[in-house]
Amino acid sequence: MASMVSKLARAAFATRASPSAVGGLAGGGRRAAAISGSPADALSVSLAEGPKEYPNPPVDENVLKSKEAMWAFYEHWCKFHGISRDRREMARRFKTFSDNARRVHEFNNSNCRGSLAMNRLADATKEETNIRHGYRRTKK
Repeated sequence: MASMVSKLARAAFATRASPSAVGGLAGGGRRAAAISGSPADALSVSLAEGPKEYPNPPVDENVLKSKEAMWAFYEHWCKFHGISRDRREMARRFKTFSDNARRVHEFNNSNCRGSLAMNRLADATKEETNIRHGYRRTKK
């Protein structure tokens, strides 16, 4: 960890803003990225911030009490992530979403390190997840 930080610090200090890097053209005719502030400031800020919390809605015990509460949480989750689905599609994905919500709640209340959150993929079907990970069904 320390060696990685020192490599990042050396790379940050070795980078100097040149006239071409401050909005001009870089070598090869391509546009250069604008540099604001010193690289050392950016490095110290990124190391000092620490881990960021997920802004996802938390799963609490009240959500797990009934299907109506879970459905209300599902509607809130869709609104939070800007997902627009009709009732039929939501009903089709509801079981997957509720299973994932229960899994997240159980994991977060166990003695395991870390935590899980309901991200924007919480209602994805198994087929969609497989496609996202690059798995394709082969015809036999």
